[in-house]
Amino acid sequence: MHILLAALGVLAAAAFWFYRIRQAADTTRAALDAAQDVKAAARRFGFQTRANQHPSEGVDDPRVTGTALLVLVAEADGGISKAEQDTILEQVQAVFQVSGAEANDLFVFSRWLANQSSNPDDMIRRHIKRTVHLGGRDVLPDMIAMVRAVGEADTGTMTDDTIHVIEKLKQLSC
Repeated sequence: MHILLAALGVLAAAAFWFYRIRQAADTTRAALDAAQDVKAAARRFGFQTRANQHPSEGVDDPRVTGTALLVLVAEADGGISKAEQDTILEQVQAVFQVSGAEANDLFVFSRWLANQSSNPDDMIRRHIKRTVHLGGRDVLPDMIAMVRAVGEADTGTMTDDTIHVIEKLKQLSC
């Protein structure tokens, strides 16, 4: 009887470790897939890494830097909620006139780009500057409306950080 219990114990331990190893492999595969999605989106939007330059300087599409700004606004309160993500995708589709798949690619790549610095204020400044440089001052009214929509997505009211971003955008439009 004790031999049977020992054999069952060994089988249970083997099954446990097999499950854990498989779970780790699935997690690793998911992380690699996410990284490849970002890499593919970066290639699609013409991103090029440049020596001694910030990653935001490697972007030549104002839609990417504008979407990254929206991601930073959404993350200002601690993370991107489902409502904020949906609002970003809706705004990107409507204003940039892209398909749902392209809007999702913009969101994925912009989320990666927005998180390339530990200082969100610096990233907001960089993305505003880069968006205006690439798209001209004509993009500012649309960006203000998009930032406002994302800022109000969760609670219906804007945070002080969102108001500050809108003020920066308004200063440039004058």
